[in-house]
Amino acid sequence: MDAIETIYSRKSIREYAGGEIPDETLRRIVEAAARAPSSKNSQPWKLFLLRGKALEALRNDYLNGFDRGKEPNFEYVYNPERVPESYKARAIALGRAIFAHKGIRRDDTQKRRQHDRENFAFFGAPYLFILAVEKDGYALGTFFDCGLFFQNLMIAIAAEGLGSCPQFSAMSYPDILHSHIPESANLTFIAALPFGKPLAESNVNNFTTEREPIEKFFRIVDSPPLL
Repeated sequence: MDAIETIYSRKSIREYAGGEIPDETLRRIVEAAARAPSSKNSQPWKLFLLRGKALEALRNDYLNGFDRGKEPNFEYVYNPERVPESYKARAIALGRAIFAHKGIRRDDTQKRRQHDRENFAFFGAPYLFILAVEKDGYALGTFFDCGLFFQNLMIAIAAEGLGSCPQFSAMSYPDILHSHIPESANLTFIAALPFGKPLAESNVNNFTTEREPIEKFFRIVDSPPLL
């Protein structure tokens, strides 16, 4: 696929088939992600791959935490304190759409909780990337650079015929992450990316999010302002 086709084909995958990904494919994905630009070529990102027994151990600890009602303790603030109404409206619309797609009623608290729990199982994915940055070396610009890297990572995964699902929810338990990732005390975890081969017969994998028409956010400025 060319770049634009790959971007259009990418969507969040929430059910995965088994099967190993060859190491050379994993290396190709990470090397492509590393072509992301960054301020003064700082390349601030740190990336960890968990698979096999290491991933299963992390998944079990996350699910145990969720099932015990462990409170999230994020290492950084993702959203502004006052979320703009337009953001909030789109978030509500997304929640309603995916619940409708999965056949989950508004009053079905058990299925809604199971939906939330899937996040803490990393959707059963066989592979998991964790993106991080040094604690004493990040600011808004650094997060911007890491976002460029993360987008490259997702597009490279899609280009290999695989699927992924970006997660901030997986940052709920940084203490668990630090305990599973060696020598990470000096890092702030930014996001997780479960990935693997999409399950072909999955209903939830057919769910796609809508995008605003470009007229809502795009303007062409081709003349100077009148004084």
